[in-house]
Amino acid sequence: MKLALVRDSEIYNRKLLGLTLRDRIKLPLERAGFTVRFFKEDTSVEHAESYLIINEPVLILERDLELNGRKLLVSDGVTFGYLFGDDFHAFFDGDLQMTIEKYLERNSVGVQQIWSVKLSDENLKLAEKLLLSSLVKVKRTGLKPAYYDGIIARTLNRIISLRISKYLADRTVTPNQITVFSFLISVIGSALFLLNSYFATLIAGIIIQLHSIIDGCDGEIARLKFLESKYGAWLDGVLDRYADFIIIFCVTLSVSQTNGLYWVLGFLAAFASFIIPYTGDKYVAVYKQTYTSGSFRIPITRDIRLFLIFLGAIFNTLAISLALIAVLGNIEGLRRIIALRSVEL
Repeated sequence: MKLALVRDSEIYNRKLLGLTLRDRIKLPLERAGFTVRFFKEDTSVEHAESYLIINEPVLILERDLELNGRKLLVSDGVTFGYLFGDDFHAFFDGDLQMTIEKYLERNSVGVQQIWSVKLSDENLKLAEKLLLSSLVKVKRTGLKPAYYDGIIARTLNRIISLRISKYLADRTVTPNQITVFSFLISVIGSALFLLNSYFATLIAGIIIQLHSIIDGCDGEIARLKFLESKYGAWLDGVLDRYADFIIIFCVTLSVSQTNGLYWVLGFLAAFASFIIPYTGDKYVAVYKQTYTSGSFRIPITRDIRLFLIFLGAIFNTLAISLALIAVLGNIEGLRRIIALRSVEL
């Protein structure tokens, strides 16, 4: 057993974005393999293989914690917790703080930086802001997705989707419901391309971009409320591929009314829309880490592909959007095949 001792505080009873702060400190520690016990004063300490002691009210913002060895847990230069080995039990004399000091005097410990924020009544708004920012798929969060967020997802989509997720956090909507809703939006937007009028195409493009934004909310709510599931991640990926094909097919069917050769562009664009996520997911399956493309890459992830269709709808240049997705996507696919020859982990 790995034991986490968390000094209790009234602030842990406060609710933040759908969960109490007590759950927000408890759940990530349980995911890291710890049995969590809250205490108010000094407490008894049973034998365990490792001990995590958190003396300050804190909100841990990292998702996938890896806590091993003997460490001082530090955030912004301030120690908020301790990680000790099984020998800590032999030092315990009834006074937890004195035992910690005695253990530190006799053992060398390392330092582990943990992205967290100290909790107080005055900084709950800051904690909320940081908690929302921790949902973005970037390296700092400790998330291990197939991809980190693309440029459109970071600079546009997340700004809006995080506001939507903030609203949904206190409601009973599930991530899978959001996934299905987002997919249905993509079908409606795709169908509007078939009306072959500029107004319908413009509305279709806006709906497709809205789909791209809402597509991030299912994962945000799952991470925010610790509702991640393997089925949910699988369903999201599968419906994204269905949505990609339906969107590309309807756009191609629309523009091919003026030139039958656009079917070739549509085929290549559809192929690119599959090969880019497939190479990323396959990389994760084989190499067991998030796909990173090195110093040079062609940014043509899903957020960018859908944004190109959105721009094509606005400027009535959908054929150009298809061409960019087809050319850039397939070149990036070939680049990955060549670049990964030298990667062996």
